[in-house]
Amino acid sequence: MTESTEHQPAPVAPARCRACDRPLESPLYCAGCHRLYPADGLNYFELLGVSPGFDIDPEVIRRRYFQVSRDIHPDRVGADGRQDLAMRISAKVNEAYRVLLDPLLRAEYLLSLCHDETLNDKAVPPEVLTETLMLREEIEQARAAGDAGRLAEMREQVEQRDAALREQVAHAARALPGDAETRRRLRQFLNATRYVRRMLDELREP
Repeated sequence: MTESTEHQPAPVAPARCRACDRPLESPLYCAGCHRLYPADGLNYFELLGVSPGFDIDPEVIRRRYFQVSRDIHPDRVGADGRQDLAMRISAKVNEAYRVLLDPLLRAEYLLSLCHDETLNDKAVPPEVLTETLMLREEIEQARAAGDAGRLAEMREQVEQRDAALREQVAHAARALPGDAETRRRLRQFLNATRYVRRMLDELREP
């Protein structure tokens, strides 16, 4: 994923703390004197100190999030005007954690780091659209007939389609930055997951 982030703004923090000259283990703070550095110019992976890519252990994300959150907590950095900065950084770290912990949001974010030319593309793979329309029609028929057993079967089918789409998203996201076709297919798979999740939400309604 190095190609996908090479055009991102460089981190604003220096390699060593400007206050105590200690090497910085994080671009956000100094572990020695607790000086904070703004999060401007850092992507979500840099904020949490993890390598950019799709396959990240959720436990690693959680561990890094809690460590960074602890080190930048307003109560830890003193009251000399740095608490406002700590709160701003915390908000960005919280958002990074939310996005990177969710595989679909993580794939979407990785795509955005590729200067995503597909941002406004609302298309879905034709085969997925056809299947989705057929499933929706069957769901409506089962509802009209009050067929709870058939609705349960339909829910299982939609869950299987959701799992299959997530695998397709993962496969395409692992290939980033890839070529334009790779990015287009990933965008379409992400769009398709929204269709399928809406159907699942409807099937879970009483």
